[in-house]
Amino acid sequence: CPLRGVFEQGAAEAEKSREEEKAKNEEYLLTRIGGDAALTAAVDEFYTRLIKDETLAPFFEGVDMEVLKDHQRKFLRLAFTKIPESIDVGKLLLDKHQRLFGMGLNATHFDSVAVHLVGTLQHLGVAQELIDEAVGIVGPLRGVFEQGAAEAEKSREEEKAKNEEYLLTRIGGDAALTAAVDEFY
Repeated sequence: CPLRGVFEQGAAEAEKSREEEKAKNEEYLLTRIGGDAALTAAVDEFYTRLIKDETLAPFFEGVDMEVLKDHQRKFLRLAFTKIPESIDVGKLLLDKHQRLFGMGLNATHFDSVAVHLVGTLQHLGVAQELIDEAVGIVGPLRGVFEQGAAEAEKSREEEKAKNEEYLLTRIGGDAALTAAVDEFY
């Protein structure tokens, strides 16, 4: 059959493509730590640790933990495979943590969370080189938390200055303040 060679070549290319895809998936950290089942177990253990941490627990008050765990699983699935170029991870994290930055979330809290992530992975028996790889993926995100905390602090300072400005204006400005100081001293 004259087309036999074309079909054999197509089949060989398809097999090669499947093998390359399989090898590519095996390269992903998610696959090497045990896939989605391991990720689910890790996220469950991780949040158990986070809500027990007195420095972190206030950030979870009133939060639907099942929804939060689902978001975390989705994020880590992306982080431990391949983040699409269309996703700006820094902006995503800033947006999703905005309320928490307003509550005082900062890089020190990020460090505590990272310690709990490492402890979780160790507890689940993940090999140290895979834990190190996970830290290498997540660790650089600390800067996002520094930025979010700095922006929240700047916003608080601006709001405070605005309120102080209004108070000064309401009492009659600098002249009234000077008169009050002179009267009391």
